[in-house]
Amino acid sequence: MRRRAGGQAALELLALVPLLLVAALLAWQLAAVVGAGMRAQERVRAEAIGAGASGGGTGTVAATEDVPGLLPGVRGLSIRARATVRTP
Repeated sequence: MRRRAGGQAALELLALVPLLLVAALLAWQLAAVVGAGMRAQERVRAEAIGAGASGGGTGTVAATEDVPGLLPGVRGLSIRARATVRTP
């Protein structure tokens, strides 16, 4: 006679929940890093347009954007973007 493993799937799912939670947090942190990078790039572009309109020469513009830390140990991350503007 064969025994049924009725609760086995429930236990496997329960063990999988923490792994799914960590994977979701990592994906969310990656999205936060990408978003901060895009915001820093937008700020540098805006500042570069202003620097290019001001007249001749070469100038460097930079922007730093803080990344929200969702995971322990990733506090204090920041994304830095810079561009050199050369105008005739």
